[in-house]
Amino acid sequence: MSNRIDLVAGQNCPLSTTALHVSISHGQGSPGVTVDVSAFLLNGQGKVSTDNDFIFFNQPARTERGILLEPDQGRFTLHLERTGHDIQKIALAMTLSGGQAKGQNFSLLKNVTVLVKDFLTGIEMACFSLDTQHNQESALIVAELYRHQDKWKFRAVGQGFIGGLQPLAEFYGVDIGEGEASPEPAPAPAQAPAGKVNLSKITLEKKGQSVSLEKNTGDAGEILINLNWNATPVKSVGHFRQSSSAGGIDLDLGCLWEFEQGQIGGVQALGGHFGNLHQFPFIELDHDDRSGSSVGGETLRINSKHLQDFRRILIYTFIYEGVPNWSHVDAVITIKTKNQPDIEIRLDSYRNDQFLCAIAMLENINGQLQITKLVDYFSGQQQMDRAYGWGLNYVAGSK
Repeated sequence: MSNRIDLVAGQNCPLSTTALHVSISHGQGSPGVTVDVSAFLLNGQGKVSTDNDFIFFNQPARTERGILLEPDQGRFTLHLERTGHDIQKIALAMTLSGGQAKGQNFSLLKNVTVLVKDFLTGIEMACFSLDTQHNQESALIVAELYRHQDKWKFRAVGQGFIGGLQPLAEFYGVDIGEGEASPEPAPAPAQAPAGKVNLSKITLEKKGQSVSLEKNTGDAGEILINLNWNATPVKSVGHFRQSSSAGGIDLDLGCLWEFEQGQIGGVQALGGHFGNLHQFPFIELDHDDRSGSSVGGETLRINSKHLQDFRRILIYTFIYEGVPNWSHVDAVITIKTKNQPDIEIRLDSYRNDQFLCAIAMLENINGQLQITKLVDYFSGQQQMDRAYGWGLNYVAGSK
């Protein structure tokens, strides 16, 4: 039986656990309305101590602070026991992308709802519903989580803010480099000033759609390819975990690589082929998230100093254990490169009779990295290999 507490603006309630899912949803919007959610990790002065304490679509995770944002789901995963005592409050916000320029405001959404759940059990703990039919602002501070006598509490806020994401971020002390960008992808992303937060992003919407990165990516250090998914949490039982058959799905990230000189290979957790960032093949998988409950998901790291040596890199994910229900896991990869907008690709078409999905192809074209959305489904690595003409030999593996 749920003991959910329903709040109105200004009310608060204690949180009985520090492991949470917080979802922010809204009513039916008008065509052309794009909603973004964000969070600000605030010190005792109500400001961010660093620009990294701004959580939004271009920097959705701070694993050491215990916070992850799934931008398209409007959902935060929070492990507040990891949040240092310098963080006194976490402000949660919604903004309308380009809202002021388009003449849009929150009255178009009719209502906003914030729902707090126990991360492990899924039990609803608190809910705040706000009627926004009279809100004329394009930014909204919806709720706060804050420390009180060494405990955490949740407060319903519902405060409108004049302006969009940029003025809201600046209000909390974030140093903004680029202004808010159009949601439409651009063929040549603009470079943000060094050391400032870039508010622009690129989403590859259609299969076959491509975007090219700037040629100076060789100075960027690393290219990060992160996989995250909306898996059912696996509940801990003492020192053990329930098997993934109880609802969890082990979704793995991997890649096939081919060098200009003809060498081919792969990086994946299956078989323990984690690669190496600083030695050949200059690609490394950070870890294997067996349950989908990791705040940061899984990340492939590419040493961009050797990017010119690659011919192509095929990014894929496969269900190692669990039912192939792609519509449930709602997987997304985000490609992050220093000083350039994030590139996001969602698995937005589904083949639930297949265990593997080829997500994206990275190709070196005249020294410039081109990224193409694939989202092609296969029964396994061998079938994908044949489809893209790689030429590797495969044996059964385990982990």
